[in-house]
Amino acid sequence: MKRFVLIIVLAAILAAGCTSPEQTPAPATQVSDPATPADNLFSQAEKAFASDNYHTAADLYVQAYEQYKADGNAERARDALKKTSISVRMYAESPYNRSVMIAMIDEEFPAVPEDRKASWLPCDASQCIESDGETWYFANTINNIRSHNMDLMREALAEKGETPFYDQVKGIALAPYDGSAGTYVNPVRWEGTETLTIPAAMLPKTGTLRLWMPLPVETPSQRNVTIIAVEPAQYVKSQSGTDAEMGLAYLEIPLDSVTGDVITVTARFRYTQYEVRYIIDPAKVGTYDTADPEYKKYTASGKNIIVTPEMKAKAQEIVGDETNPYLQAEKLYWHVVSHPYSNVPHVRLSASGRPESVYMLETGFGDCGTQSMYFAALCRSLGIPARAIGGYQLVPGHEGTHFWSEYYLPGYGWIPNDVTIAEGAEWSYEASDEDRHQYKDFYARNLDPYRYIIQKDVDVPLTPPAGDVVMFDMVVQSPKAVCDTCDTDPEFEMLEDWKVVVKKVK
Repeated sequence: MKRFVLIIVLAAILAAGCTSPEQTPAPATQVSDPATPADNLFSQAEKAFASDNYHTAADLYVQAYEQYKADGNAERARDALKKTSISVRMYAESPYNRSVMIAMIDEEFPAVPEDRKASWLPCDASQCIESDGETWYFANTINNIRSHNMDLMREALAEKGETPFYDQVKGIALAPYDGSAGTYVNPVRWEGTETLTIPAAMLPKTGTLRLWMPLPVETPSQRNVTIIAVEPAQYVKSQSGTDAEMGLAYLEIPLDSVTGDVITVTARFRYTQYEVRYIIDPAKVGTYDTADPEYKKYTASGKNIIVTPEMKAKAQEIVGDETNPYLQAEKLYWHVVSHPYSNVPHVRLSASGRPESVYMLETGFGDCGTQSMYFAALCRSLGIPARAIGGYQLVPGHEGTHFWSEYYLPGYGWIPNDVTIAEGAEWSYEASDEDRHQYKDFYARNLDPYRYIIQKDVDVPLTPPAGDVVMFDMVVQSPKAVCDTCDTDPEFEMLEDWKVVVKKVK
């Protein structure tokens, strides 16, 4: 169980680099008049979870699981295992109690006055939780403190002599462009390899391991997509195709057929990515066809891009009397950009069923995924089709998981923006205010070519469906896994053995 918790924390950090589905909170199965020791343990676990005692709940669910197995009650054992996974996901991203967090802050920021450091400790400033009578702090609290305090961020980056993202792409963002070459310019060819290496010892000897491997899809900026190979080919049951909403290869591996110490699954592909350059005349923006199915799809409320009265009120507050959809979207972009970047507990939000866009509306915290969903929700609230698109950013030296936004304008198409990369301008210790503004303005409607696109929106369902399992499936930046005979959560167990390499080719 300890390794399981560590893997979930790792997963959260990877996703927050810049990446969370709707799950039902743990209490769902009611046990009245417990008739067995296992039932009694399960009932205690349910009560602990309902009281926000997640650590205790997880331990009790594990005990119930073991007892149900010993009793030969496979169905109830699986239920207890699912509840264990949900319980662990509620606290795994918050591993530090208050005393440890204070010591970490003191060590990282010895010169900061005590009253300023104390202001970082309340949960509305640090995203901490209460569990089992203690306050537990988010794993990325130190990173968030820097992101929310530009003097500390700039000081740290000045010592390193580099501002991530800004230094690498400012040559593109600050370059003048007259529109003469069109919208999609300066193509870059990429070739990628994904490798999942699973130790055989991690898996049971029987049953089936189901895997969904991410793949690139065709978009206006990502073209000539070729899936070279997905191997071992004998386990591949289907592929989504490059024109799908999300690129997937689906595999089924019979575990009794596994020989050797590891199972290695690979996917190889190539594509061309374009730099996106839009010059938009507000007067030339057309009228939406509100009867179009695509319009309805991307203005509807979803699992994490939520349209509520509160979201509509916020969007209207931001745009005021403006009615042009392009100028409205610009105002929404600058509103989201004004929020400092924050890692957020995606796994906990997923386990609790709290929508990411609502989380940012209510707390102000958001990383690339949360910010993108918040922007899209604000747009949809005004009748502007919008989505959160994702995969990886490939900025040299800082490659990692990433999400950004797109909104649709009649007569122009899908307009990209990237509020998170844009915020990198504020981190720079040497940029001028004019350069910072120009850099952020570039990302209001343009995009660099350092991208690997896997899905055209969040919450695209897996094909084929995964079934009734606990899974972080709103994004597929790493394999999704289901194992019908595993004793642990394979989705996070396997992240330690996942590798993505995407390189430029001539």
